[in-house]
This record gives sequence, C-alpha cells and structure tokens, in this order.
Amino acid sequence: MLGYRIRPATDEDVAFLTDVVVEATRAQGRLPDDFDERDWRRRYAEWTLEQVRGETLDNTTSVIEVGNERAGRLRITRTADYIELSGIQLRPDVQRHGIGTSIIEDLKAQATAAGMPLELGVEKDNPGARKLYDRLGFVQVGETEDECKLRWSPRPDARPELS
Repeated sequence: MLGYRIRPATDEDVAFLTDVVVEATRAQGRLPDDFDERDWRRRYAEWTLEQVRGETLDNTTSVIEVGNERAGRLRITRTADYIELSGIQLRPDVQRHGIGTSIIEDLKAQATAAGMPLELGVEKDNPGARKLYDRLGFVQVGETEDECKLRWSPRPDARPELS
C-alpha cells in the first residue's frame, strides 16, 4: 500500500479538489456526453470553497496526500447519529493501492468507537466503488434514482432500516 496522510483542505486546494473529481470520474468513463465541464467546475469550486471555509454544517473536506503530492479528496459528515463518507476521490494513478480501503477501515473504527453507523451513497453507475463497499461490509438501506444508500454498522445484530 502507498503511504498517505490526510490534512484539512485550504482555499488554495479548491482547484485541485475540483480537478481530482473530474479526473477520477473521467477515468471511470462516467462523465455524461452533455457534460458542461466549465460550468460544473465553477459551481463545484464555489461549493467546495464553502466547505473548506467551514460554511457547511457538520462536515470536513480534506486533501489526501501521497508523499508530498496531493492525491485525493475526502469529505466526511459527522452528526450525533452517524458518520457519513460524503465523498472520496483519488487520482487514477494512486487508485487500487489500498488507500481508499485504509481510509474506510479507519472510519469504521471511528464509528465503532462512537457506537454509530458509517453511511455513504454510491452512484449506481459506479460498479467499482460499489464492489469495494460490498467487500468492506456495507449493506444497502435505500436508494434514490441515481445512487444507492449504504450503511455499515459496528453492531453485528443491528438490522438495516430502509430510508
């Protein structure tokens, strides 16, 4: 596995955070044919800047670094009832090296310590990510038109509730 570290994102990271989402999604072949990249980047950068500046309640946006280089984006939401992996993207050249698995296992340990579930949403057109989450013990508890809602519970006797 590649060594990594996670640090809080700053205003100076917003362009990178936007780039890594586009780069990862493009590498997965998941950008729609009518994708307006310029408009999307503008809106995403504005939204990310709000997160980085702490204007979005209960969440943190971080940069994942490998060596001394920025390699990915991590967004976590924490409430009194659950921890949510709200977003994780890695540059294609650092994917499949155990970084995502390690980050998720760490979040599972945090959820266990807090006695609460770890939740996430995965796009239906992202089978690679879904396979990872299934392997890590997440179960589907709901869905929208575009994504499946998944949950991992530290209590093995906990039954998933559909939401």
